[in-house]
Amino acid sequence: MTTSTRITPLTRLVLLSLASLLSGCANQLFWRPDLGGAMNLAAREDRIIVVSYWSDFDDDCIRMDQTVFRSPQVLETMKGTVPVRLIAGLSNEWARQAGVSRPPAFVVYGPDGRLLRRKQGYMDEGTFRGFIVAAKLSM
Repeated sequence: MTTSTRITPLTRLVLLSLASLLSGCANQLFWRPDLGGAMNLAAREDRIIVVSYWSDFDDDCIRMDQTVFRSPQVLETMKGTVPVRLIAGLSNEWARQAGVSRPPAFVVYGPDGRLLRRKQGYMDEGTFRGFIVAAKLSM
């Protein structure tokens, strides 16, 4: 006895929407919102932490989000890292301790919590990739 599976229009719509959503996620970074959890994960998995000090109202932040962080080469370079995004204004204590004064800013920590690299201001794709590669090499 054979059974036939019929996909309803609603099921088809849900499946297509899910596939579209998942394919879009593959073209962007997943930024963790908490540095503490990222530090624990990085220590367990021996990965570096890339902290982005960010503002939704800063033109350079928006431009990097729309270009640099959607680049396949940047996504490849960021593999094996733990990306964290901290919002400017809500993360002032961390920013002060990390020596960050304005977004966008990037701080990279080793799995042991040691500061490896820090840079403020806009970075194009090549500069950002070089920044991350240098941090990985200094581990």
